[in-house]
Amino acid sequence: MMTTIASLFLVGCGSDQSYKREVDGNQDYLDSPALKPLIVPQGVTIPAETIDFYIYSNKIEGGAIGKQVDVRPPVIPIPTIPDSYASYNHGVVTLNVPDSNNVWSIIPSTLSKRNIPISSNNTKEIVTSNASIYPEDEGLSIQASYIIQRETHAGSEIITVGLKNLSKAGQDISSDPIEVQRYVVRLFNFIMDDAAPESSRIVPQKAEKDGVKNENTDKDPELSDR
Repeated sequence: MMTTIASLFLVGCGSDQSYKREVDGNQDYLDSPALKPLIVPQGVTIPAETIDFYIYSNKIEGGAIGKQVDVRPPVIPIPTIPDSYASYNHGVVTLNVPDSNNVWSIIPSTLSKRNIPISSNNTKEIVTSNASIYPEDEGLSIQASYIIQRETHAGSEIITVGLKNLSKAGQDISSDPIEVQRYVVRLFNFIMDDAAPESSRIVPQKAEKDGVKNENTDKDPELSDR
């Protein structure tokens, strides 16, 4: 009986992933009283005011506070192909890559692996249908659809990845810049992982200590024993 109860308790704890997004610790600071004007008794002289020590009254009007603040680090685009570069701006990742790498032809396979259906596809644009995405750090279903576009210029492919819509548990979150960046860049990095050259997947050999090679390795085995 106790084993069953313990198992249920552990399962309940495992399903709650909110701790990955929330600040650790109490929120007593949110109940701090507001500053009041200093009342100077008659006849008491105080120093002249100086801007160096002025305390501004920060009134919070909207925005996330306390446990609502998402403390997860931002996701950044990582180009894995030599001579390529990527940037994130206003909800869109832009990749500039030599067209000889054929990144565009890899994208449908990446989407298929992630169970993201394609609604239209040509040489310049891929539009996906809505798909359920279950990130490792979320307990709720994320629904997303993407628009991926391509241009060619002087031997380069310019590929952009952006969202068509984004929702969490049925609520539109496409106006949340943190969530938009997370799911746009996440898909881009999946594409880059599939497009990475085989050489980048080889684990480098362990460097020899202090960069000094053992001199005996190049000698005649018989001489090395002398």
